[in-house]
Amino acid sequence: MDNIVYLHNLREEKENQLVSFVSQHTSAAHTYVERQVNIREKVKAKHIFSEQISLEKGVVFSSLQEKLFNDWFTYDYVTISGMTIYQSYIKNENGQKHPLDSVVHALFMASVLEPFKVIKTVGENIHAKKLLTGEECVIKTDRKVEEVEPSSILFLRSIPLLDGQLCVSDMFIQQDHTLIDLLLTEFKKSNESWRTFLKKYSIKYSWTSQSVK
Repeated sequence: MDNIVYLHNLREEKENQLVSFVSQHTSAAHTYVERQVNIREKVKAKHIFSEQISLEKGVVFSSLQEKLFNDWFTYDYVTISGMTIYQSYIKNENGQKHPLDSVVHALFMASVLEPFKVIKTVGENIHAKKLLTGEECVIKTDRKVEEVEPSSILFLRSIPLLDGQLCVSDMFIQQDHTLIDLLLTEFKKSNESWRTFLKKYSIKYSWTSQSVK
């Protein structure tokens, strides 16, 4: 019994260390995007982005749309050098290396803005189903999420923990379920993997969503 308690506590300690490191890493990556990325790169990306989701030229983004754009710009937009902005951040990252660097970098690079169907919320945790497979999971967040109702479709970026998923982005509720049906239909027509499809097209189906405060 003592061994079981010890292993549980050790697992919890390791997970808390990972969550803390990921929080610092995410904050540093966002600071890099805000302060270090060339403004011309962002203007170019906004032009490509607007074409990709069929926006009129010169449309001013709302604060919610700016969040969605910044998520896409950081993790999914590919520069002329063939890297994402996040990969550029890793390449230019200064400071002491951390033992978790390589693992966390790989998890972030593999992450996508993915839709989940909410089952229930408990405090800061969201119990949900993955939209494609129906697999149930617990998504850990950094805020109370009472406003997220059961059966809501939630777009978010997450990475796997030892137990469940950790949300590493803003969260967006898509109330237009016809768009979700269209997403699944278009995916089934494609020859791409689910994650590759979402990497390319998830932004189209989350663009009209509402932000979780």
